[in-house]
Amino acid sequence: MLEIFLFVNPLGTRCRHAEQAMTRIAQELPTPITLHFVPLVNFAIIDAFMARHHLDENDLALRNQLFDAAYQVSLDYKAAQFQGNRLARALLIAEQEMFRHHHRQYDAAFADQCIQASGLDREVFDADRAEEAAMHNCFTSDQRIAYEMGVTETPAAVIFDVTHPDRDGVRVLNITSYHHLKHICEQIGAASQPLPPQRLLHIL
Repeated sequence: MLEIFLFVNPLGTRCRHAEQAMTRIAQELPTPITLHFVPLVNFAIIDAFMARHHLDENDLALRNQLFDAAYQVSLDYKAAQFQGNRLARALLIAEQEMFRHHHRQYDAAFADQCIQASGLDREVFDADRAEEAAMHNCFTSDQRIAYEMGVTETPAAVIFDVTHPDRDGVRVLNITSYHHLKHICEQIGAASQPLPPQRLLHIL
């Protein structure tokens, strides 16, 4: 059995592709997989997003606006998780559409449509989302997990074979290929020995 932590930028299209690839892999592999999406938000992530979209990196107001947008999407995701990871992952992927066409701020109306269409109990979601302190604590916990696992960029994954708790986890950086990621998961699930480290494959 595999436990996988997928670290994502809530704004990132590249991360959205990684999320969809990982969800597909979890459905296809015979090995049971427990999958966690972990939104990662820091100014390095925001700077990378701005550079990728050719935005003015000296625009502090825009940087703060993007940081807040990523934070708001992360809080939506954490609130949705109280109704199940599957619904929460679907909401995160849907909300990332806000930024697909270079939208630069959190769009409450668009988020509302995603929440309505997601199958979430809206009354329960609103009550959970209103608990700002609890949501912030959940968000902070995610950032701590990323720090402890040595993840500073997205998309990245950390994979554990929980049937062999004596083995180290494997950190995969710069995820761009569904086939490459699936191959790594298959290797970890089938390996009788831990995998050797490769260029983008690190033993923790």
